[in-house]
Amino acid sequence: MPDLLIRSLRPGDTDAIVNLYDAASARDTNIGPITAAQWTDFVQRPHNQGGQDFRVAVQDNQLIGLAESSLRDQDGRQVRFFKLVIDPSRRRQGVGTALLKELLALNAPDSAVSFQTLAASDWPDGLAFLERLGFLHIESEITMRCSSLSAQAPALSDGIVVERSATPLYLATDVARLHNAAFASDVAFRSYSVAEMEQILAEKGQVLWVVRDRYRILGYCRMECEPGLIWLEQIAIDPNHQSRGLGMALAYGALQAAGVDRGRPAGLNVSSVNGTARSMYQKLGFAIRREVRRYSLSQLDLIGRMAIAR
Repeated sequence: MPDLLIRSLRPGDTDAIVNLYDAASARDTNIGPITAAQWTDFVQRPHNQGGQDFRVAVQDNQLIGLAESSLRDQDGRQVRFFKLVIDPSRRRQGVGTALLKELLALNAPDSAVSFQTLAASDWPDGLAFLERLGFLHIESEITMRCSSLSAQAPALSDGIVVERSATPLYLATDVARLHNAAFASDVAFRSYSVAEMEQILAEKGQVLWVVRDRYRILGYCRMECEPGLIWLEQIAIDPNHQSRGLGMALAYGALQAAGVDRGRPAGLNVSSVNGTARSMYQKLGFAIRREVRRYSLSQLDLIGRMAIAR
């Protein structure tokens, strides 16, 4: 594309990024707008490393495209997660392809990296772009909402306690351990260090609940609480203590204490392949709202497909 510049993200790009999201979400509501504060927080998340692998597309001094990108290690497998946001007036002009090529250049040409991204099932432009390049649908993230809890917490064994942590940072070691053990087999898995988990738990709005016995923490529930929404970010149970009702007890205790109602519903994402978790949430009163598909393709296959697509 003539005069198209692809460059690294800069701190001064924030306002232009907000405007880009506004334009994109006006066309595709599943993308959603973002505030300057939310963008800043997102870039500083541990896995984004300050946006060092983010790229932007600029034409005529206007930021018209964005590629969010982070490389994660999944139990020895490297996966580059990415998201493309393109100004609707500049779509079908090669901007997304140009950004994707820059992301490919971040890896060694012969590396065994796979690329993963998400696209809403009702976003035809995004789905068509990915499928044209040969990306395969490997699972879906199911978004669920609840405005009234409809189940009671199960009875727990003697000595098992569900409680909110008053000092989440002190539990970062346990939370990181449980996260890495419980989610190791997930296709979107990313290992967290204790320092990275400390950074997450220190963020505004974070609420941590745990289930424990007399000796150790067996699981946790991490929520992000806002005035109009309670977002259930994660429930992780030690694999050696699953199928004991601990997840249900955690979710019920945390959500009941947070005060779920129509004015402040609870939301979450759950994998389409995790039938056990989805069933638990439905028993609690959660209903499916939308589906976001996860697509994957190896770097070598993507290189070949992009050569064909030119």
